Amino acid sequence: MIYKSYGINRKKNPIFFVITRVIVVVTIIGILFPILYIFSLSLRTEDTVYQDTLLLIPKKVTYQNYVSAWNLAKTRLNVSFLQMFRNSIIVTVSTIVLSIVFASLSSFSFSHYSFKGKELLFTTIIASYVVPAQVLLIPLFFVMVRLGIINTYLAVIFPYIGFSMPIATLILRSFFEQIPFEIKEAAIIDGAKDFQLLIRIILPLAAPALASCIILLFLETWNEFIYALVFLQKPVIQTIPVAIAKIAGGKFRLPLGTYGAAIMITVFPVVVVFMLFQKWFAAGVTMGAVKG
Repeated sequence: MIYKSYGINRKKNPIFFVITRVIVVVTIIGILFPILYIFSLSLRTEDTVYQDTLLLIPKKVTYQNYVSAWNLAKTRLNVSFLQMFRNSIIVTVSTIVLSIVFASLSSFSFSHYSFKGKELLFTTIIASYVVPAQVLLIPLFFVMVRLGIINTYLAVIFPYIGFSMPIATLILRSFFEQIPFEIKEAAIIDGAKDFQLLIRIILPLAAPALASCIILLFLETWNEFIYALVFLQKPVIQTIPVAIAKIAGGKFRLPLGTYGAAIMITVFPVVVVFMLFQKWFAAGVTMGAVKG
């Protein structure tokens, strides 16, 4: 069989064909095994959690770990899991929405207008993405203290937007510039202003790029730990990663099955978001691979 899409001839290149398939299989196993193993731990009873540690199918199945994990937050932190989810959702959704709004406007400016120093400014924005977040932790902490917003959602939303803007701008500008000029010209001839051109023409066409941004920013914001730990010190406002770490780091022993269940509860929203946007995400990842 000839795989025209990849230019691979199985008969002429059998070794290369086998090697690539083996690499793919090993990569998939390496990615999925830790997740499946934690899921397996979350279903085991306390007396079987350490038995057959490398097996994914538990000998005894129980859902009590999920009940215990749900109630453990209230016991140790006096905060319910629902409150943690609410905190994480507010922070994550606010960051994604504001980041995409600002990145869309900046990307439209970089792709639609010509002005002096445009590429230098764009390079500066992208270069800021490589600055380690830990380097800015202390300066930003003093800034937040001066602003009086420590222990509020804004204390983490503002830094998250700053960290998310460069990658979102890079993705959106790359996509905006691939939209045929004839489409934009036709809208302008019909009387569309710049803002109408962005909202009615460019953004609908940029759905794959927007989906890519949503998934990447969701993963980065939902899982962020250091800034949430330092800036959100009250348990009632802490996000999921910080709460889970504090639950597991208490002076009392936490059953491994219960901890696995808590992790799976935390991972669930990530899986849902990826499933909702995977079609557009795949299109966004491959954009620009083929020109014609």
